[in-house]
Amino acid sequence: MKTLLNLISIAALTTVIALGQGLTGSITGSVTDQSGAAIPGAELTLVNVQTSQTRQARTESNGDFVFTQLLPGDFKLTVVAKGFKKHEQTGLVLSSAERLVVKTITLDLGEVTQTVEVTAEAARLQTQSAERSGLISTEQTQNIPLKGRDYLGLLKLLPGIVDTQNRNAPGWNNLSSVSVNGGRTGTLNLTLDGVSSLDTGSMTGPYLAPSIDAVAEIKVLRSNYQAEYGRSSGGTINTVIKSGTKEFHGGAYYFVRNEALNANEFFRNRDNLKRPQYRFNYPGYFVGGPVTMGKFNKDRDKLFFFWSQEFLPRKSPTSLVRRTFPTAMERQGNCSETRDQGGTLIPIWDPLNNRVPFAGNIIPTSRIDKNGQALMNIMPLPNAVDPARSYNALIQSTVNQPRRDSVLRIDWNIGSRTQFYWRGIQDYEAFKGEFDFVLASSSWPQLPIIYDIHSVGSVATLIRTFSPTKVNEFTFGINRAKQLVGPLNQAGFDRNIRSKIGLNLTQFYPAANPDNLIPNANFGGVPNAGVLNIESRYPFFGTNNIWNYNDNFSWISGAHNMKFGVYVERTTRNAQRGSAFNGTFNFNRDVNNPLESNYAYSNAILGTVQSYTESTNHPSGHSRYLNVEWYAQDTWKVSRRLTLDAGLRMYYIQPSWSADDNLASWDSKLYDPAKQPPLIQPYRNAAGARVARDPVTGQELPAAVIGQFASSPLPPFQGMKVVFQHLLNTPRIQFAPRLGFAYDVFGNGRTAIRGGAGIFFDRFNDDQIIIHRELPPNTITNTATFVQMADLLRSPFRTSPPGVTAIEKDYAPPQVYNWSMGVQQNIGWGSVLDVAYVGSVGRHLLQRRSLNSIPYGTRFKASSIDPTTGNTPLPDNFLRTLPGYADIQYIEMSSTSNYHSMQSQVNKRFSKGLMFGLSWTWSKSMNLVNGNNDSVNPFLNFRMRNYGKGNFDRTHNFVLNYTYSIPKLSKVWDNPVAKWIFDNWDLSGVTSLISGSPSGVGYSLVSGADIVGGGGAGVDSRINAFAPPTKEEFGIGNAPKDVFRGPGTNVFDVSFFKNIPLSSNDRYRLQLRFEFYNFFNHASFQGVDTTARFDAAGRQVSGTFGQYTSTLDARRTVLGAKIYF
Repeated sequence: MKTLLNLISIAALTTVIALGQGLTGSITGSVTDQSGAAIPGAELTLVNVQTSQTRQARTESNGDFVFTQLLPGDFKLTVVAKGFKKHEQTGLVLSSAERLVVKTITLDLGEVTQTVEVTAEAARLQTQSAERSGLISTEQTQNIPLKGRDYLGLLKLLPGIVDTQNRNAPGWNNLSSVSVNGGRTGTLNLTLDGVSSLDTGSMTGPYLAPSIDAVAEIKVLRSNYQAEYGRSSGGTINTVIKSGTKEFHGGAYYFVRNEALNANEFFRNRDNLKRPQYRFNYPGYFVGGPVTMGKFNKDRDKLFFFWSQEFLPRKSPTSLVRRTFPTAMERQGNCSETRDQGGTLIPIWDPLNNRVPFAGNIIPTSRIDKNGQALMNIMPLPNAVDPARSYNALIQSTVNQPRRDSVLRIDWNIGSRTQFYWRGIQDYEAFKGEFDFVLASSSWPQLPIIYDIHSVGSVATLIRTFSPTKVNEFTFGINRAKQLVGPLNQAGFDRNIRSKIGLNLTQFYPAANPDNLIPNANFGGVPNAGVLNIESRYPFFGTNNIWNYNDNFSWISGAHNMKFGVYVERTTRNAQRGSAFNGTFNFNRDVNNPLESNYAYSNAILGTVQSYTESTNHPSGHSRYLNVEWYAQDTWKVSRRLTLDAGLRMYYIQPSWSADDNLASWDSKLYDPAKQPPLIQPYRNAAGARVARDPVTGQELPAAVIGQFASSPLPPFQGMKVVFQHLLNTPRIQFAPRLGFAYDVFGNGRTAIRGGAGIFFDRFNDDQIIIHRELPPNTITNTATFVQMADLLRSPFRTSPPGVTAIEKDYAPPQVYNWSMGVQQNIGWGSVLDVAYVGSVGRHLLQRRSLNSIPYGTRFKASSIDPTTGNTPLPDNFLRTLPGYADIQYIEMSSTSNYHSMQSQVNKRFSKGLMFGLSWTWSKSMNLVNGNNDSVNPFLNFRMRNYGKGNFDRTHNFVLNYTYSIPKLSKVWDNPVAKWIFDNWDLSGVTSLISGSPSGVGYSLVSGADIVGGGGAGVDSRINAFAPPTKEEFGIGNAPKDVFRGPGTNVFDVSFFKNIPLSSNDRYRLQLRFEFYNFFNHASFQGVDTTARFDAAGRQVSGTFGQYTSTLDARRTVLGAKIYF
């Protein structure tokens, strides 16, 4: 009751829209006599049979008619003309954003008192619209099996859509692995009743996720759709919530998933591990009908409601993680059993004795650093043995994820010309567990968290019919969301507090870490090393509010159906940003470290630090932006066979900015290398010791500060531009024309040729802007290298050249050109075949490019050698082309992509006990980078190194869905027992046969040797995947980013439903559901270890290279019961 009252109360707050997109559709057709001549002036009455909402119109001089701005529903059309029999047509089911074409109505001569009744055909072609779109119907939402009851899981049924998400439940971030027509994630516009539901920080996280039993239908606009739709370039997903009707309808349900019903995973069987805890319980209910109060609405044609709630207390396992943790012996300094993956003993060097190994490979107790040991003791002890020595521990935890969803919708037929509806949704979900997977932490239970997500959304729409030819649709609403992350319990929190674990180590900027959390720690060089990692935004908070106004006006004039509209979107998003607020120790193996012991865990025991970083503060961002878009479009029915769609959408896209904040970005126009402070140099003193020297003062300093900024009147961070609030320039108005056609080849509605093209603009996620809160001089991250933990705070903590980002100041909104050409054919049996070529090209897409990487071979040059060692290069910051900075990542709007496909589908709407849909996409998706945060390689052949198949490329994508009412056995065997057991069964399922994803191959060296002398991470490590390199082949590889294609998907999901009538008229019935996902328990392998490891002799020593590392879920069984009335 409290939730219901909350939803009702927010209706009063719905004063501006949250990204409205047109939800309404239209019904159009022609009226002729038996000779085919047009009948002008015929009177038409269209009635929504569920709510009695009525519209009236007259045919034009050419016999055509159009009803516009119609909410989805089931309609009856009546046509009356003098001298002709009355015509009544039922079964006109209109979906959202659909242009439903009624087969030409031929009136018979006779009296008006005589009636001809006709039922609309089940198979419908799009003979008057050009867009590529797809519909998930009510029958599919009710009958197609969905393991997680997440309605977005039905998107994969449509051609051109790739969905790689394992959907165990609905909720936040469930669009992060969906691509439409080769587009990037984050380019889809997901709407609920025309209102956007996205986390604008990522553009992939729908906050609101209604129960599948509250969803009436899903309409997906995929390519070259009308100018009425915009905002995003990757497609629009219109989700329609159910509405009440003249009759009361409802139901209740309970679904169960449990590990006892599951098959075990392939790799768990291999490792002799039992099935993990897996418990999902889904109770829920829904009800809708008329609102009656005394004499008000006694005819049940004015006011209606729909209400649903779903509860999901669930426990699910985290991914099985393989890690190499320090052994009990190693934690005491005893490395006598420490071996590499080839089985060779790793010698532990004594850095104070010219790297001579410690006797017996055992570090003396007197040399053990208590703080380093304390950090290692936080990690779990090994619990497994891997013959390949790639891990020694298997980690898996259980996460408790409660969820609640509440939906209320009110529909009000105010009058014959005015219609109104309001809908509210309130969702809550949480992640509570021993595994901070949501914020990508340590991959083991270091810091148990609770992640709360509260969201509420409200939308109101008013449709006003001024005349049969003029209709206006006005929509307004708001979506609000709040995220909070904190500790789950005191015990878990305490083991991350310095004082609680005996860590006697303070930090330079304690004000940035008021909770006194332990530092992070990395152990590079150890295969699958354990880490200590408190996420850089912890404790996280975030709020996201979206408002928007939308108005669409439709005007019919003769053969022209014109539409004009505008919407305004305003967004605020406040969020914690990341920094090294608690400090980070890197104990990585580094042969250049004079204190190196040859193994990361022994470095920690000795307190030997490769580097330590810490930030001056823990910033937050306050993103804001404004979008204004307006359009005009005309659907011109040139003839009864040919329809043209033409429109223009215009965009004002304001770049995101941060309210009351300073934003920093590197600017080449402000940078002068002559004005950068010099770096502290390596130096041999009179005693022959390698030390550091300040070139300005001549002061001798510890070697640990080599490469940091020297004393100088020149300020650091020269070249950083600091602006207040606005970082980017607002672009000019963007113009996006749309053009399409539909041709009814024979004029009988059975064959249609359709095509079109359009330009679509987008905006990138606002995280790309507010990350600049994290850069100097706003936030300064200092680094100390090659130090001992015990000496850290006694050493000068000087500023090192920072890694920063730059961004293209003249904002160019991402742009996509898409087009299609196809044929639809009614093939009989209520089925439609649709085959089309669909393509797209992306321009001005986001990518990152390094401006300050070290060119290949630089470290090998004589001028790069450290004069104090004679055989090792200077630190990288001495060798960069832009002194005073580490890497500079340039965010630029210049990436491109292209997509070409043949998309085919056959759909049969439910009739005669059968419904099915078959889709097959044959495609190729190419790009430079896959996402906004991905970087191109700036060296060598740019196209060869970066251009290739995208991560959503799937050569073949075949998906079959079906629902079949099994014939009743009682028809051939009239036995009451057989009738009760074998009658009223339905079979439903989804079969997915999909090609694997493209992948590259890389390598690492056991010795950590540098074999290319620069070039940037990830570039120099491409090799021949199928043969170990010879000594001469080590160096710059020539392999592209898509060396091979991974394993494909072969999954059969099958469900059986038993329907038990509870009343003689079937008004009440019980449905028992038995659902099997991966019915045949096929091990569908997915991950592959693509990183080879070579020892000094060139031998490949990784025991898992080229092997499968993961599978899709083994068989999952869901049991459910639903009562309908």
